[in-house]
Amino acid sequence: MVDNEYHVASYVVRTRPEDGGRVAERINAVPGLEVHVEQQGKLVVTAEACNVRELAEFATSLGDVGGVISVAPVYHEYENTPGAMSK
Repeated sequence: MVDNEYHVASYVVRTRPEDGGRVAERINAVPGLEVHVEQQGKLVVTAEACNVRELAEFATSLGDVGGVISVAPVYHEYENTPGAMSK
């Protein structure tokens, strides 16, 4: 594993329209995850992580949130720079 990795990814998360707000609250409660938009059961979520394993765990946890129908990855960027991100 490389020190000073920084990963950011985005996902589209689908729920039933009536569950969107509740699911967004649950996702926003997880450090490293943020819901940017929730509209009629479609959520745009970003994840920031220190390594690819943590990013994969975030993706898995999105699918485990009650009310989530599907999780589709949209974007992933990786940087390896001094001081990029530390826990």
